Amino acid sequence: MARSFTLPEPAARRAASMIRRHVLNPSLPWERQRARMAAAMVAAHHPKGVEKSDDIVAGVRVEVLTPKHRRPTGTLVHVHGGGFTLGAPVVNRAWAGALCERLGLEVIQPAYRLAPEHPFPAGLDDITAVLGEILQRFDPATVALSGDSAGANLALASAQRRIRDGGSLPASLVLLSPWLDLTYDRLSDPSLLARDPMLNPEWLAASATAYAPGQLENPEVSPIFGELVGLPPVLIQGGSDDILAPDAERLTRALAPLGEVSLSVGARLWHDFALQVGMLKAADQALEVTVDHLVATLALAASD
Repeated sequence: MARSFTLPEPAARRAASMIRRHVLNPSLPWERQRARMAAAMVAAHHPKGVEKSDDIVAGVRVEVLTPKHRRPTGTLVHVHGGGFTLGAPVVNRAWAGALCERLGLEVIQPAYRLAPEHPFPAGLDDITAVLGEILQRFDPATVALSGDSAGANLALASAQRRIRDGGSLPASLVLLSPWLDLTYDRLSDPSLLARDPMLNPEWLAASATAYAPGQLENPEVSPIFGELVGLPPVLIQGGSDDILAPDAERLTRALAPLGEVSLSVGARLWHDFALQVGMLKAADQALEVTVDHLVATLALAASD
Protein backbone atom coordinates (compact mmCIF):
# COMPACT_ATOMS: atom_id res chain seq x y z
CA MET A 1 0.00 0.00 0.00
CA ALA A 2 1.43 3.37 -1.02
CA ARG A 3 1.80 5.95 1.70
CA SER A 4 3.23 9.45 1.98
CA PHE A 5 4.26 9.16 5.63
CA THR A 6 3.58 7.19 8.77
CA LEU A 7 2.88 8.82 12.10
CA PRO A 8 4.25 7.27 15.29
CA GLU A 9 1.36 6.42 17.58
CA PRO A 10 2.27 9.09 20.17
CA ALA A 11 2.19 11.77 17.46
CA ALA A 12 -1.13 10.46 16.14
CA ARG A 13 -2.54 10.51 19.68
CA ARG A 14 -1.49 14.15 20.05
CA ALA A 15 -3.19 14.92 16.73
CA ALA A 16 -6.38 13.31 18.05
CA SER A 17 -6.23 15.50 21.15
CA MET A 18 -5.88 18.56 18.90
CA ILE A 19 -9.09 17.58 17.12
CA ARG A 20 -10.81 17.28 20.49
CA ARG A 21 -9.58 20.71 21.58
CA HIS A 22 -10.08 22.68 18.39
CA VAL A 23 -12.87 20.91 16.50
CA LEU A 24 -15.02 18.69 18.73
CA ASN A 25 -15.50 21.50 21.21
CA PRO A 26 -19.03 21.96 22.58
CA SER A 27 -18.33 25.62 23.36
CA LEU A 28 -18.09 26.37 19.62
CA PRO A 29 -21.12 26.84 17.32
CA TRP A 30 -21.77 23.92 15.00
CA GLU A 31 -20.85 25.98 11.94
CA ARG A 32 -17.48 26.85 13.46
CA GLN A 33 -16.82 23.19 14.26
CA ARG A 34 -17.74 22.22 10.68
CA ALA A 35 -15.45 24.88 9.24
CA ARG A 36 -12.55 23.73 11.38
CA MET A 37 -13.09 20.10 10.45
CA ALA A 38 -13.19 21.05 6.76
CA ALA A 39 -9.94 22.97 7.18
CA ALA A 40 -8.33 20.00 8.92
CA MET A 41 -9.30 17.72 6.03
CA VAL A 42 -8.33 20.03 3.17
CA ALA A 43 -5.39 17.82 2.22
CA ALA A 44 -7.36 14.56 2.32
CA HIS A 45 -7.07 12.63 -0.92
CA HIS A 46 -7.91 9.28 -2.40
CA PRO A 47 -5.31 6.83 -3.82
CA LYS A 48 -4.02 7.35 -7.36
CA GLY A 49 -5.76 4.20 -8.53
CA VAL A 50 -9.17 5.65 -7.65
CA GLU A 51 -11.43 8.15 -9.40
CA LYS A 52 -13.79 10.47 -7.50
CA SER A 53 -17.10 11.80 -8.77
CA ASP A 54 -20.33 13.21 -7.38
CA ASP A 55 -23.82 11.90 -7.98
CA ILE A 56 -27.36 11.99 -6.64
CA VAL A 57 -28.83 8.77 -5.27
CA ALA A 58 -32.43 8.73 -4.00
CA GLY A 59 -32.34 12.53 -3.87
CA VAL A 60 -29.20 12.56 -1.70
CA ARG A 61 -25.85 13.94 -2.84
CA VAL A 62 -23.16 11.27 -2.69
CA GLU A 63 -19.44 11.05 -3.29
CA VAL A 64 -18.51 8.06 -5.44
CA LEU A 65 -15.08 6.42 -5.53
CA THR A 66 -14.47 3.96 -8.36
CA PRO A 67 -11.39 1.97 -9.34
CA LYS A 68 -9.52 3.20 -12.40
CA HIS A 69 -9.13 0.94 -15.42
CA ARG A 70 -11.41 -1.86 -14.24
CA ARG A 71 -15.02 -2.66 -13.50
CA PRO A 72 -16.14 -2.48 -9.88
CA THR A 73 -16.30 -5.88 -8.21
CA GLY A 74 -19.01 -4.82 -5.74
CA THR A 75 -20.46 -1.83 -3.91
CA LEU A 76 -19.82 -0.39 -0.46
CA VAL A 77 -22.12 2.24 1.03
CA HIS A 78 -20.18 4.05 3.76
CA VAL A 79 -21.77 6.49 6.22
CA HIS A 80 -19.43 9.11 7.66
CA GLY A 81 -19.36 10.02 11.33
CA GLY A 82 -19.34 13.36 13.11
CA GLY A 83 -21.87 13.08 15.90
CA PHE A 84 -24.82 13.61 13.49
CA THR A 85 -23.80 17.30 13.44
CA LEU A 86 -20.46 17.43 11.58
CA GLY A 87 -18.54 15.57 8.93
CA ALA A 88 -18.55 14.85 5.22
CA PRO A 89 -17.40 12.07 2.90
CA VAL A 90 -13.96 13.66 2.60
CA VAL A 91 -13.14 12.56 6.17
CA ASN A 92 -13.15 8.91 5.10
CA ARG A 93 -11.51 9.29 1.72
CA ALA A 94 -8.26 7.48 2.60
CA TRP A 95 -10.05 4.48 4.19
CA ALA A 96 -12.75 4.27 1.52
CA GLY A 97 -10.23 4.79 -1.27
CA ALA A 98 -8.02 2.02 0.06
CA LEU A 99 -10.92 -0.45 -0.08
CA CYS A 100 -11.84 0.79 -3.54
CA GLU A 101 -8.29 0.22 -4.75
CA ARG A 102 -7.65 -3.07 -2.93
CA LEU A 103 -10.92 -4.84 -3.69
CA GLY A 104 -12.17 -2.94 -6.73
CA LEU A 105 -15.25 -1.77 -4.85
CA GLU A 106 -17.33 1.21 -5.89
CA VAL A 107 -17.70 3.20 -2.66
CA ILE A 108 -20.72 5.44 -2.24
CA GLN A 109 -20.61 7.97 0.60
CA PRO A 110 -23.84 9.92 1.23
CA ALA A 111 -23.67 13.57 2.31
CA TYR A 112 -26.71 13.15 4.53
CA ARG A 113 -28.49 16.01 6.28
CA LEU A 114 -26.98 17.11 9.59
CA ALA A 115 -28.48 18.24 12.90
CA PRO A 116 -29.45 20.56 14.46
CA GLU A 117 -30.76 22.07 11.22
CA HIS A 118 -32.09 18.64 10.23
CA PRO A 119 -32.74 16.56 13.37
CA PHE A 120 -33.79 12.92 13.55
CA PRO A 121 -35.03 11.25 11.44
CA ALA A 122 -33.63 13.30 8.52
CA GLY A 123 -30.16 11.73 8.41
CA LEU A 124 -31.52 8.22 8.90
CA ASP A 125 -34.13 8.79 6.20
CA ASP A 126 -31.37 9.84 3.79
CA ILE A 127 -29.22 6.79 4.50
CA THR A 128 -32.18 4.43 4.29
CA ALA A 129 -33.20 5.91 0.95
CA VAL A 130 -29.69 5.62 -0.52
CA LEU A 131 -29.28 2.05 0.74
CA GLY A 132 -32.67 1.08 -0.66
CA GLU A 133 -31.85 2.40 -4.13
CA ILE A 134 -28.42 0.75 -4.16
CA LEU A 135 -29.95 -2.59 -3.19
CA GLN A 136 -32.37 -2.21 -6.11
CA ARG A 137 -29.58 -1.34 -8.57
CA PHE A 138 -27.24 -4.16 -7.60
CA ASP A 139 -27.40 -7.74 -6.39
CA PRO A 140 -27.52 -7.46 -2.57
CA ALA A 141 -24.94 -10.25 -2.37
CA THR A 142 -22.42 -7.77 -3.82
CA VAL A 143 -23.34 -4.85 -1.51
CA ALA A 144 -21.78 -4.01 1.86
CA LEU A 145 -22.80 -1.31 4.32
CA SER A 146 -20.42 0.42 6.69
CA GLY A 147 -20.23 3.44 8.96
CA ASP A 148 -17.98 5.04 11.52
CA SER A 149 -19.01 6.58 14.85
CA ALA A 150 -22.44 8.22 14.39
CA GLY A 151 -22.33 6.88 10.83
CA ALA A 152 -22.18 3.36 12.26
CA ASN A 153 -25.33 4.22 14.22
CA LEU A 154 -27.08 5.29 11.02
CA ALA A 155 -25.81 2.25 9.13
CA LEU A 156 -27.10 -0.18 11.76
CA ALA A 157 -30.40 1.68 12.16
CA SER A 158 -30.99 1.68 8.39
CA ALA A 159 -30.34 -2.08 8.23
CA GLN A 160 -32.79 -2.55 11.10
CA ARG A 161 -35.39 -0.56 9.15
CA ARG A 162 -34.88 -2.87 6.20
CA ILE A 163 -35.44 -5.88 8.46
CA ARG A 164 -38.58 -4.32 9.92
CA ASP A 165 -39.96 -3.51 6.47
CA GLY A 166 -39.08 -6.88 4.97
CA GLY A 167 -36.60 -5.46 2.47
CA SER A 168 -33.46 -7.01 1.11
CA LEU A 169 -30.26 -6.51 3.09
CA PRO A 170 -26.63 -5.91 2.21
CA ALA A 171 -24.47 -9.01 2.48
CA SER A 172 -22.03 -7.48 4.96
CA LEU A 173 -21.92 -4.85 7.69
CA VAL A 174 -18.82 -3.05 9.02
CA LEU A 175 -19.08 -0.75 12.05
CA LEU A 176 -16.07 1.38 13.04
CA SER A 177 -16.01 2.87 16.56
CA PRO A 178 -19.81 2.72 16.67
CA TRP A 179 -21.91 5.13 18.76
CA LEU A 180 -24.98 3.01 19.41
CA ASP A 181 -26.44 4.12 22.76
CA LEU A 182 -27.10 7.84 23.09
CA THR A 183 -28.49 7.31 26.62
CA TYR A 184 -25.26 5.83 28.05
CA ASP A 185 -23.47 7.73 30.82
CA ARG A 186 -19.99 8.31 29.37
CA LEU A 187 -18.77 9.52 32.77
CA SER A 188 -19.32 6.08 34.31
CA ASP A 189 -15.78 4.85 33.58
CA PRO A 190 -13.26 7.52 34.70
CA SER A 191 -10.30 5.37 33.65
CA LEU A 192 -11.57 5.06 30.07
CA LEU A 193 -12.47 8.73 30.02
CA ALA A 194 -8.92 9.67 30.97
CA ARG A 195 -7.43 7.50 28.22
CA ASP A 196 -9.51 8.82 25.32
CA PRO A 197 -7.62 11.64 23.54
CA MET A 198 -10.39 12.58 21.11
CA LEU A 199 -13.95 12.43 22.43
CA ASN A 200 -15.42 14.10 25.47
CA PRO A 201 -18.80 13.44 27.08
CA GLU A 202 -19.91 17.07 26.84
CA TRP A 203 -19.55 17.12 23.07
CA LEU A 204 -21.32 13.77 22.74
CA ALA A 205 -24.19 15.01 24.92
CA ALA A 206 -24.53 18.22 22.90
CA SER A 207 -24.53 16.25 19.65
CA ALA A 208 -27.12 13.78 20.94
CA THR A 209 -29.43 16.59 22.03
CA ALA A 210 -29.00 18.37 18.71
CA TYR A 211 -29.81 15.19 16.80
CA ALA A 212 -32.76 13.74 18.70
CA PRO A 213 -33.93 15.88 21.61
CA GLY A 214 -36.19 13.91 23.92
CA GLN A 215 -35.86 10.73 21.83
CA LEU A 216 -32.56 9.21 22.91
CA GLU A 217 -34.20 5.93 24.00
CA ASN A 218 -35.89 5.49 20.61
CA PRO A 219 -34.40 2.31 19.05
CA GLU A 220 -33.91 4.20 15.78
CA VAL A 221 -31.80 6.76 17.66
CA SER A 222 -30.00 4.25 19.89
CA PRO A 223 -30.01 1.11 17.69
CA ILE A 224 -28.41 -1.03 20.39
CA PHE A 225 -32.05 -1.27 21.62
CA GLY A 226 -33.38 -2.21 18.17
CA GLU A 227 -33.97 -5.52 16.41
CA LEU A 228 -30.74 -7.48 15.98
CA VAL A 229 -32.11 -10.72 14.56
CA GLY A 230 -31.55 -11.12 10.85
CA LEU A 231 -28.54 -8.85 10.37
CA PRO A 232 -25.85 -9.88 7.86
CA PRO A 233 -22.39 -10.83 9.12
CA VAL A 234 -21.01 -7.94 11.18
CA LEU A 235 -17.45 -6.76 11.72
CA ILE A 236 -17.03 -4.29 14.59
CA GLN A 237 -13.75 -2.42 14.92
CA GLY A 238 -12.60 0.05 17.54
CA GLY A 239 -9.91 1.11 19.96
CA SER A 240 -9.55 0.15 23.61
CA ASP A 241 -9.12 3.83 24.57
CA ASP A 242 -12.32 5.02 22.86
CA ILE A 243 -15.01 6.13 25.31
CA LEU A 244 -17.47 4.54 22.89
CA ALA A 245 -15.76 1.14 23.29
CA PRO A 246 -18.55 -0.15 25.60
CA ASP A 247 -21.02 0.16 22.70
CA ALA A 248 -18.89 -2.08 20.47
CA GLU A 249 -18.55 -4.64 23.24
CA ARG A 250 -22.26 -4.62 24.08
CA LEU A 251 -23.29 -5.08 20.47
CA THR A 252 -20.83 -7.95 20.06
CA ARG A 253 -22.25 -9.73 23.12
CA ALA A 254 -25.82 -9.17 21.93
CA LEU A 255 -25.12 -10.46 18.42
CA ALA A 256 -23.02 -13.47 19.42
CA PRO A 257 -26.01 -15.84 19.97
CA LEU A 258 -27.86 -14.49 16.91
CA GLY A 259 -25.50 -14.53 13.98
CA GLU A 260 -21.99 -14.01 12.66
CA VAL A 261 -20.12 -11.21 14.43
CA SER A 262 -16.48 -10.43 15.08
CA LEU A 263 -14.88 -7.71 17.19
CA SER A 264 -11.45 -6.27 16.40
CA VAL A 265 -10.01 -3.97 19.07
CA GLY A 266 -6.80 -1.97 18.71
CA ALA A 267 -4.91 -1.87 22.01
CA ARG A 268 -4.28 1.64 23.34
CA LEU A 269 -5.95 3.16 20.29
CA TRP A 270 -8.62 5.81 20.10
CA HIS A 271 -11.85 6.72 18.37
CA ASP A 272 -11.90 6.16 14.59
CA PHE A 273 -8.18 5.36 14.46
CA ALA A 274 -8.97 2.88 11.67
CA LEU A 275 -9.67 5.74 9.26
CA GLN A 276 -6.02 6.83 9.29
CA VAL A 277 -5.02 4.40 6.57
CA GLY A 278 -1.63 5.19 5.08
CA MET A 279 -0.68 7.36 8.05
CA LEU A 280 -0.90 4.96 11.01
CA LYS A 281 0.43 1.42 11.01
CA ALA A 282 -2.39 0.21 13.26
CA ALA A 283 -4.94 1.58 10.80
CA ASP A 284 -3.28 -0.32 7.94
CA GLN A 285 -3.46 -3.48 10.04
CA ALA A 286 -7.13 -2.84 10.83
CA LEU A 287 -7.80 -2.38 7.12
CA GLU A 288 -6.50 -5.90 6.49
CA VAL A 289 -9.14 -7.21 8.91
CA THR A 290 -11.81 -5.29 7.02
CA VAL A 291 -10.55 -6.61 3.68
CA ASP A 292 -10.67 -10.20 4.95
CA HIS A 293 -14.21 -9.69 6.26
CA LEU A 294 -15.48 -8.25 2.97
CA VAL A 295 -13.80 -10.95 0.89
CA ALA A 296 -15.42 -13.60 3.08
CA THR A 297 -18.92 -12.10 3.04
CA LEU A 298 -19.37 -10.46 -0.38
CA ALA A 299 -19.91 -12.16 -3.72
CA LEU A 300 -17.22 -10.12 -5.44
CA ALA A 301 -17.12 -10.19 -9.21
CA ALA A 302 -13.92 -11.14 -10.96
CA SER A 303 -11.67 -8.17 -11.64
CA ASP A 304 -11.01 -7.24 -15.29
